[in-house]
Amino acid sequence: MEAIGVIGMIIAIVALIYLTFKGMNGFVASLAATVILIVTSGLPFWDTMVNTYAASMGKIFGSYLFMFCVASAYSELMKQSGAAESIANFFFSIFGVKASCAATVIISFLLAYSGINAFIIIFAIYPVAVPMFRKANISKNLMPAIFLYGSVVLNVVTPGSPSMLCIALSEKLGTSTFSAPIMAVIILVLAFAIGIIYFTWSAKSLRNKGEAFVASESDAALIAGSTSGKKLPPLYLAILPYVVIIVLKLILAKSMSSSDSVCTSILAGTVVLAITNYKYLKGHIVKDFTAGWLSSINALLLTAALMGFASVVNISVGFQYFIDFAMTMADKMNPYLSAVVCINVFSGVTGASLSGTQIFCSTLMDHFLALGINKEALYKILSVASMGLDTLPHCPTFVMMAAVCGVTTKASYKHVLAMTVITPIALALIGVILATVGIV
Repeated sequence: MEAIGVIGMIIAIVALIYLTFKGMNGFVASLAATVILIVTSGLPFWDTMVNTYAASMGKIFGSYLFMFCVASAYSELMKQSGAAESIANFFFSIFGVKASCAATVIISFLLAYSGINAFIIIFAIYPVAVPMFRKANISKNLMPAIFLYGSVVLNVVTPGSPSMLCIALSEKLGTSTFSAPIMAVIILVLAFAIGIIYFTWSAKSLRNKGEAFVASESDAALIAGSTSGKKLPPLYLAILPYVVIIVLKLILAKSMSSSDSVCTSILAGTVVLAITNYKYLKGHIVKDFTAGWLSSINALLLTAALMGFASVVNISVGFQYFIDFAMTMADKMNPYLSAVVCINVFSGVTGASLSGTQIFCSTLMDHFLALGINKEALYKILSVASMGLDTLPHCPTFVMMAAVCGVTTKASYKHVLAMTVITPIALALIGVILATVGIV
């Protein structure tokens, strides 16, 4: 039965990846994969569907509902007011055509490092990115990789990152999020260089191949300012809501939970946006707010469904095999290298770096600490490595970002693979080399 369970879990994950990659709705694909997993694991069917899959899905849906809806409403008001276009014009005038991708990466990183979740950053950055990408004639298929790289990879590799996975690791290890400063700076410099070079080169390469910017139906309001002569808000009014969100998030960080502070900050930013840009929203502000609020539901449903599948994976027969495999690896390889392998197994199976990190901490961390290795080096290596296989095609964050950007997972995934799977693993291996020679 154990062998069937292992094979079944692999088939279920492969099926989910394949169906998602082929464009099937993520919710439907997760249901199909969950059924395969339940049957092959010998789990009670309806009990697992209701009390594990649906319960986990409902918990995620409820936990993120207001955060997603408020962020999406804010995004819609940014579009309709023309504020997003004003900000895009400003960045475009500074960075120019060649640096549009670099600018988007940096903006995503700065918002993430201020403590805003990657799930939410897409709603804040997308309205600004679309006009920039249109003017630079850059394919939107690069967007998910850019948003993920800036808001997740660069954020996590930076010393002092407020990422939940960094906090979880530092608490378990008893270290600081500023640990391994020399290693961290080396990895950060490499990460920035790789990101800027790759995205700039890819944008040019895609244009040369004839793959240019293609607007989706929802992009009409974002490009109206430059195509219809629409009067746009001045820059200071356009950027004020962003300033409010970032400053308020930092102020509330010590008195509220991360999710509450983000939700409160974005709601405040939305109110400021509605008031200061009222003349540009007059007559349709309620309609825009409602449209934005409701448009987030599908993205949230996709995210919750994929996380529901991950919860079933965690209780399946086959998952224990992978835990045992990881423990075997820990005893047979360089401890830092085996840590990279183990945490990638967990992140890949669950489709999320945070859940992979949490599983690693609860099952293997004490085993690694008993080996007497450098805690600070282990912290930095694990945080970087956890972002590797977590971004396979069934990753909830990627699927959600692709949906928001209006691109297919198939067309956009090759860039995600290069920058948020291969690159973090390569950076983690560089960390292993540095730790092995004593550079921490």
